[in-house]
Amino acid sequence: MAACALIGGCALQEPAPSGKPAEKPLGPGEVLSVPAAEDAVVIGKSTKADVRAALGEPIALDFASGYEVWVYRDPKRELVLLFPPSGILAKTRLR
Repeated sequence: MAACALIGGCALQEPAPSGKPAEKPLGPGEVLSVPAAEDAVVIGKSTKADVRAALGEPIALDFASGYEVWVYRDPKRELVLLFPPSGILAKTRLR
């Protein structure tokens, strides 16, 4: 009886169409690769809209001064972006 329950449980899981396990979608602030994300932005040129279009929704911290810090992470690293009130990327840091 236990074997039937185990076999029945396995039958409920459908494999992904490609035969690979389905990957969960990236959430806010998540990127596949921090180095690739860093290459997608340009200090002094990239706007917040540019960065959002290239990397997706950030984890954002807003300050009363008008500055914003955006964070993107992969499983090992973190990319921190600083935007002044102008909205043009001013600084990046890898952590």
